[in-house]
Amino acid sequence: MFLTRPSLGSHKKQVALLLIPDYIVGIGWGRGYLQRRAYVLARKYRIHIFLALLALVIIFYPSYIRKPDQQRLEASGEAASRFLTLVDQGKYRESWDGCAEYLKDTVPLAQWQEQLAAVRSTAGPLKDRKQTNYVYTKEAKKGVPEGEYMVYTYSSSFANKADVGETVTLLLAPDGIWRVAGYFIE
Repeated sequence: MFLTRPSLGSHKKQVALLLIPDYIVGIGWGRGYLQRRAYVLARKYRIHIFLALLALVIIFYPSYIRKPDQQRLEASGEAASRFLTLVDQGKYRESWDGCAEYLKDTVPLAQWQEQLAAVRSTAGPLKDRKQTNYVYTKEAKKGVPEGEYMVYTYSSSFANKADVGETVTLLLAPDGIWRVAGYFIE
């Protein structure tokens, strides 16, 4: 915000540009009441304008930081699609092979195959799946390895169950490949 005051004894008209919430006004400094009143209002609302701008930065900056670049978004999206295709085809062993080491250490292959077979046999074949959201984060929860994560959520419909939520969590592995670190069906 740029604001000038007339010097005392000055008869020249000075012009300043004031940023007032609804509009931008060029004010001529003369001896008139309106010029002095606009200056007083601008000073009075200066802190309000500053606080409003600060609030906007606080609100929108975190969401701006959490957005991945296009390359990460595409690579992780392709990894999630490949994983879901394998699961849809009943290739549970191959889906487990593409998972992150963290998941493989937590869930043994036999348990992975057994749980997926049970859930998928109950739900039936896939009819429709639409991605509803994704979240990028570098903040790991307690007990989870540090790293970059992408969490995709899907709204899916199966032959025996309609309106099912699926969540695929991917971790960027040290080799630069996005690997599945979690799969949940609600």
